[in-house]
Amino acid sequence: MDLISKKLTALIDARDRDTLGRKRKAITLLFPYAVWQERSEQYKILDALSRAARTLRPMRLMWYHVEPFLGTLLNDTSRISLKRAAMLVSPCFPWDEWRHRKDLIQTWVTTASVVPKDEQVAPSVVETLLQIAYHNFASLQPNNGEIWSWLTIQPSLPPTCWGRYLGSDFDVVQAARKLRDIEILKSYLVIVWSEWDSLGSGFFTMYDSVREDFSGTELYFHRADLAQRLDHVLGQLDKGLEYLRQHRPELGEDDVQERKDQYGKLRAILLEADRLAFTRAPSGLIVHINPLTPAYPHRNPPEVHVCAPYPVSVVGFPGHLVLYILNTLVWDLP
Repeated sequence: MDLISKKLTALIDARDRDTLGRKRKAITLLFPYAVWQERSEQYKILDALSRAARTLRPMRLMWYHVEPFLGTLLNDTSRISLKRAAMLVSPCFPWDEWRHRKDLIQTWVTTASVVPKDEQVAPSVVETLLQIAYHNFASLQPNNGEIWSWLTIQPSLPPTCWGRYLGSDFDVVQAARKLRDIEILKSYLVIVWSEWDSLGSGFFTMYDSVREDFSGTELYFHRADLAQRLDHVLGQLDKGLEYLRQHRPELGEDDVQERKDQYGKLRAILLEADRLAFTRAPSGLIVHINPLTPAYPHRNPPEVHVCAPYPVSVVGFPGHLVLYILNTLVWDLP
């Protein structure tokens, strides 16, 4: 098996795009075999084929050769190991061509709902989910909460990721907001914000979402998570073009500058939302307290002790949360 994996890896060297294009039919037809090997936890073949499929985008694999097999793979009688294998390769499927195949999309959703959530399969499920949401969100609506909960795993997606790229579209941002689940919405933003992609038509909607959906003192920790992600992205961009080209050779200076502008603006509105949240008490009083530092450093917050009408010890919270705590206790200021 190791010999087969080595030969297969040599066959589909991702650095040779032209050769891959000439081998599309052979690569496509190998997918059923790779999925079958997944039953015995032979991941190397499947991983190699998946890398080849990613490299070939937007060039097409010849999925019509194996589409009947995929339908069988996703049906109710398939073993969990085969369903899991289907999830692993599903980002490679031509979801734009299948956007009107509601039956196939629904079958994928049903399969994803029974596959155990783990960190290995989560990147593939999330990438596929974002692709389907872009091409045909309506097909996901009956299963919104369950299927979108995969986002809360917050998997790390590869530098070249079709789902993340499409997932920053206006319609997908709106779909995530309409779920009215702040944990899923935050996870969605953390996933699609990346140094590897500029934000698409959904940028301004994301800007509004940060300002409107993440306001209020009670959302402090969600804002901190978003800020940490933005600081990471901007930090990666600051490493320069040559560093980024190690994984995305096609990137140019304009790409990097556009991303710095977009993520810088998101960071600025996030800081503004935080400042407003902690300078206005729910009672309408203006309270002057120190805003979060611009870098949102990850550190252990200072101890804060509050004397309330009954004994309450607030330990381990950031100073900004004191205001929220005071206004949610029994104090009723005249």
